[in-house]
Amino acid sequence: MRPLSLALIGCGAIAAKHVTSIAACPGAKLAAVCDVSAERMEQMSLLWRSASSEKHEIIRFTDYKQLLADPSIDAVVVATISGLHAQIAIEALMADKHVVIEKPIALSLREADEMIRLADERKLKVQVCHQLRYRPLMMKINELVKGGALGSILNASVKLRIHRPLSYYQSSGWRGTWQHDGGMLLNQGIHAIDLLLWYLGSPKRVYGELFSHYPFKETEDAAVGILTFPSGAKAMIEANSITLPNNLEQSLFVLGDKGVISIGGPKLDQIDRWYIEDQPFAEEEARKILLDHSEHVEMYRTLIEACQGNPAAEAALIGLSEGRRTLETIFALYLSAVTAEPKSLPIHEFCTLQMKP
Repeated sequence: MRPLSLALIGCGAIAAKHVTSIAACPGAKLAAVCDVSAERMEQMSLLWRSASSEKHEIIRFTDYKQLLADPSIDAVVVATISGLHAQIAIEALMADKHVVIEKPIALSLREADEMIRLADERKLKVQVCHQLRYRPLMMKINELVKGGALGSILNASVKLRIHRPLSYYQSSGWRGTWQHDGGMLLNQGIHAIDLLLWYLGSPKRVYGELFSHYPFKETEDAAVGILTFPSGAKAMIEANSITLPNNLEQSLFVLGDKGVISIGGPKLDQIDRWYIEDQPFAEEEARKILLDHSEHVEMYRTLIEACQGNPAAEAALIGLSEGRRTLETIFALYLSAVTAEPKSLPIHEFCTLQMKP
């Protein structure tokens, strides 16, 4: 079977992870890269040659529209600045390409809905980069929660205490703007919030508050939130990107009436508590997969197999509807913060530009 031919659009900070992950998958090849910087494209081409057993020449484009017109490309990876994710993905779907899209999938619900419509209409595969779902430890937690091992879920929480210095925002003018980036919830906090929703489902109501400390950016530096679920379970969010002097922790806590799971550490790979009634060896089993960080590779393996027609892989894709739900929840937190009152879901329209003063 012919390998899936992928093209990378955007050769910035996250691009290397995509290149090495594609290289680790026998059923795929990186055929092309696209960026305004020839130097960055050269770096990704060299990385591919060092990481992959295939040494073919990588085609280079400075205009993504020309790349999308190439019939030899099966799928594109959208890894540009956040504000261009939706525009490029929409054009890729219109060009009948499968899509891997970095988070956030869009900065407006209207764009997200248009992507969903196109993907469904054209029967194309889309993989949203909420890759933590493919980490074995997170998959195990999902299995336990949804399988009822923790009993009825009463409470959950996520914490994100990280550091993004002035130099981070100065390195790229789009960072920290409502037009091109969104706030730290949308950029950094989105993975933890996505895990919460994967485990607990869609909230019916949220309440959020935002805090801005640094004057050199438009968007929030910190946020707190409360999510209420139809079951009555509550989840708390505490997130900031101004912890000094560097990243401190990420944590995830899920409490049921038959067990509790709490993980933390800078990379969310330390077990603080893993207690499940009637399963005395549960923590011992969890520790065997604790340090497996192969989630990006698994994300691509799932896409490749889905494109080959594997039904189980198709079901395991993180589709646009999942990405939209996470987006909608964060947008509801933003709306709640602006109005200083709880916000009920669903919401049907929102754009980050509404947050500009």
